[in-house]
Amino acid sequence: MRRAEHIMTVVSTMAGVALPFTLLFSLLLAISCGGTQTRTAAPCMSDVECHGDRICHGGSCRFISEVEDELAAQRAAQDAALAGSADASVSSPTDAGTGDAETVATTAGTESPTFMGGPQRTGRTANRGPAAMPQERWAFRTRSRVFSSPIVAATGEIYIGSLDRTLSSVGNDGRLRWRYTGGDKFYATPAVGPDGTIYAACDDRSVVALTATGQVRWQRRLGAPASASPLLGPGAQRLFVAADGLYALDMTGEVAWHVATAGHIRSTPALHPNGFVVIGTADGKVLAFGTDGRPYWETAVGASIDGGASIGDDGTIYVGHDGGEVVALRADGRILWRYEAGGDVRATPAIAPDGTIIVGSYDRKIHAINPDGTPRWQVETAGRVRSSARIDSEGRIYVGSQDNFLYALSPSGEVLFRLNVGQDVDSTPAIGPDGTLYVGADDGALHAYR
Repeated sequence: MRRAEHIMTVVSTMAGVALPFTLLFSLLLAISCGGTQTRTAAPCMSDVECHGDRICHGGSCRFISEVEDELAAQRAAQDAALAGSADASVSSPTDAGTGDAETVATTAGTESPTFMGGPQRTGRTANRGPAAMPQERWAFRTRSRVFSSPIVAATGEIYIGSLDRTLSSVGNDGRLRWRYTGGDKFYATPAVGPDGTIYAACDDRSVVALTATGQVRWQRRLGAPASASPLLGPGAQRLFVAADGLYALDMTGEVAWHVATAGHIRSTPALHPNGFVVIGTADGKVLAFGTDGRPYWETAVGASIDGGASIGDDGTIYVGHDGGEVVALRADGRILWRYEAGGDVRATPAIAPDGTIIVGSYDRKIHAINPDGTPRWQVETAGRVRSSARIDSEGRIYVGSQDNFLYALSPSGEVLFRLNVGQDVDSTPAIGPDGTLYVGADDGALHAYR
């Protein structure tokens, strides 16, 4: 109505002015159709919260074309040497010729090549990360945001998903080995089996098994987008995948069982030491199932669960939710305590060797919580914290923020360094056996620092 009233005002003002009809018509058309009104970008965590041709980028819903143009301009400015071929989507190592591109040892310590370093999702690794500000060795660039976390295989290759619908295998020299293109975005972090098979969940409602050379072993369609990381069960005999409930697949991709839930699950399943699977739901429940699909228990925690549960060495289960709490549960599902953060908790809590829980929140803080639920320390960042933390063999903590920085903290909460990645860091970092820190970010790149 305001635009129509404005047009009427212009027409009435010109009533006594002799203007050619075509000029008047053009003026009216320009007033009514010209110029797109600026809209405030809505905040978001994932593309699901955006509508139409918009995606979640930098914490705001933005048009896909704008983001693609921006990323393209950044790639051109940062690496003008890219030739445009598939294998040329990697920038040259900054220290080429210095010996840093050596072959990584064929063992990654006790690091399990899956989200948060193992089926209990503690975030710990036996590898040692940098204690002081590292230098960027290389950056492998995709064509969209990197929300998936990098996985370092025993061979030294790094697997990384992107919202450009690709899953890439990158060598420790930063060069593309192969690329698989799915039917939709890869939010989820892949998992690697003992035989080197890569299992990846995709937003095209499927999970795919790939050989170490990128060939498809099998693909299984699910009932909803699979945006949570898959879980390899005991003895790698089952693959658990969240979508419209929890699926258990055998190693040929056949569905062993499926338990439906009230809504789409974005929470990554975890494996309890007692042999059951734990998962969070969009309606604010923590569920436990036997590996045969039998329900064990369910506990309401109060709000939607986006991050996965993590499980301590003593069997205590930790989960964050959108009501701004971290909740600790016993192995039988009974709540032990609640810790109040100042904003949504969408990260998977990490668990230090001494039992300290490390988790970021949308209150822009990284929280350290004692095993009894009391606060230990907090570190403030300049952005919301969606990234889950990783903890190295020395107890150092690495976690990203939506302020474009990756934070390295001591076990006591001292900031060791703040690494400017250039764009939001929602991806969970990984640490290679040679100490290289791998970080995915909203600039569409996988960065390697050492």
